[in-house]
Amino acid sequence: MTTIDLPSISPAARATHRPTGRRAARPETRQQPPLEEAPAADRPSIAQRIASLLGTLLMIAAIAAVLFFAIGPRFLGYQTATMLTGSMAPEIMPGDVVVTTLQPVSGIAVGDVISYHIPVEDHRVETHRVIEVIRGTDGTTAVRTKGDANESVDPWTATLEGDHVYQATAVIPEVGSVIRALRTPIVSQLLVYGVPAVLVGGLLLMIWSRPKGDDDASATAVDPRTNALVDDDVSQLPVLDRQTLDDLGAELSSPAGALQFAGMFVDMLPQRIGAIDVAFRAGDADAAVVALLSLNVSASMVGARRLEEASSSALELVGEPAHQLLLNQLQGLGAEFQSALTGIMR
Repeated sequence: MTTIDLPSISPAARATHRPTGRRAARPETRQQPPLEEAPAADRPSIAQRIASLLGTLLMIAAIAAVLFFAIGPRFLGYQTATMLTGSMAPEIMPGDVVVTTLQPVSGIAVGDVISYHIPVEDHRVETHRVIEVIRGTDGTTAVRTKGDANESVDPWTATLEGDHVYQATAVIPEVGSVIRALRTPIVSQLLVYGVPAVLVGGLLLMIWSRPKGDDDASATAVDPRTNALVDDDVSQLPVLDRQTLDDLGAELSSPAGALQFAGMFVDMLPQRIGAIDVAFRAGDADAAVVALLSLNVSASMVGARRLEEASSSALELVGEPAHQLLLNQLQGLGAEFQSALTGIMR
């Protein structure tokens, strides 16, 4: 997300306030302070700046968590699981989150840590270290495993199904404990009602902390002749960033899958923009922020750069009366992206 810092006073305006030589020669003329310096009352306080920073960091952390734990596993081929026991201590402690990725069964070797369904009892998923690999004459692969902290080897031999198995590639300490705490009823209710309020509060603090000059400049951002929000930076961005789609295709190991995902984004655009419309009409700031963030995150994933930037800038319009102008722009940018996507799919 980028922000645009417009000067509060243009060079022409400053020139009109510059004292002439004749007036400067008079001893009684008062020295005027530079117009570029805002009065102290208009400057954000340290508390406002800290609150604005905290609100921004909280919003970024919330979006990153949703992307990593909810969206990433569905589209990027990895899985996350919380370690419940100390069987793999000290490398993996209870409460740690284990990130696993698909690896070919043919490449599994002694010493690898894998996640697999045990062949006995409830067939739960176990994450243990491979201590023996058994290759069958019929092409099957079986393993024996052991927890690093356990004294004995696991009392079974597990045959790995399919051509791939999930292998541990990273460990995130203590995050699983936080996730489990968030799932308790009291905390869940707090999150349902508290997080939107915190996000909106952070957004309002960000807006209130801006100098008044920025508000004056932003007032010129609406052009009644075009019935759209004028933003030179948005118009300079590509409608569709092909590199983003290429990177998504590489992560999915399927360029066609990336295009399909982008097509799903286009199909969902009327619903996303409709949700923004409903929220603005109802004056529901929480719903407006959530709808705009949803559009912003999904647009960034498919390379809809103009939509991404416009939805980011639109967060500052929550509570403002120019919502129809906003919808017109978002619909226009959505149509441009759809046209560009159709062009590369032919």
